[in-house]
Amino acid sequence: MGRMLWRGGLIVVAALLLAGAARGAHRDSHAASEIRSALSAAPAAVAAHAAVAAFGKDGKLTELRRGTNGWTCLTPDAGDPQPRPACFDANGLAFVEAYAAGRAPDPGKPGFSYMLQGGSAWSNTDPWATRLPAGEKDFIHIPPHIMILDARAANASGLPSGEAHPDTRRPFVLFGGTRYAMVIIPVR
Repeated sequence: MGRMLWRGGLIVVAALLLAGAARGAHRDSHAASEIRSALSAAPAAVAAHAAVAAFGKDGKLTELRRGTNGWTCLTPDAGDPQPRPACFDANGLAFVEAYAAGRAPDPGKPGFSYMLQGGSAWSNTDPWATRLPAGEKDFIHIPPHIMILDARAANASGLPSGEAHPDTRRPFVLFGGTRYAMVIIPVR
């Protein structure tokens, strides 16, 4: 009987270890999938040496992979209507962090970003929108693009700005007239 209990206990311990290993493998697989997704936002030459990070529920970035070229690719933002990954240079990442914290980005440091999987926004005019504006039937669908994250340049660009329904096949200003204005330049 003691031997059966020991074997039974061993089987339970083995099952728990295997379940833990499976959860760990699933977590590792999920992390690898998130990293691949994030890197798909940039050209291969940028993605090869970019860091990868994700915003946590606390609004802070968690690094998933170290980088060496000054670019950081972010996993898709679940708050977007159609979550897509994005890659930012150092100034672009600072712009995004300022936006996430509700602070004004440094106007003297323009940032750049790739979103080669495309992107989306709830509104073209309200950077804080978390759902469709009243009366709207669809969100802003943005094809693969690069961004210039610089409100001064965006607002002075002369590109279409402030339109509820921008022509996203051509360059335009997203969030025009705000401190988070940025130039969107489609690449396909």
